[in-house]
Amino acid sequence: MSRYEANSNNNLKSQPKALPLSAHGKSITPAPYPARHERPNYILINKVGTYAFAYESGSADTYTTGSVIHNAAGGPIRIDINPIAWTDHGSEPNGVAGDVTFVYTGNVG
Repeated sequence: MSRYEANSNNNLKSQPKALPLSAHGKSITPAPYPARHERPNYILINKVGTYAFAYESGSADTYTTGSVIHNAAGGPIRIDINPIAWTDHGSEPNGVAGDVTFVYTGNVG
């Protein structure tokens, strides 16, 4: 994919193309089960808890307990996994938006 295009004022010259929105990363704090989300590049755990993740259908029986966080005093904990949904099996049923962050890296390609 070319990163240049013809100059609109002079077609003998080229100029850089604008980057598409997909070139820039983003993060979201998605709602927990039963919501399904686009697969992230990695996740951040923001709160102490026992978390489970779904990688396929997102139905309750497909969740795998993936992490138990006892101390989050050092800040969010990065986990290099790509789930489509999450839930908290700890003190709050299902958890709340903000407990987990889904991070999507940019695609400059």
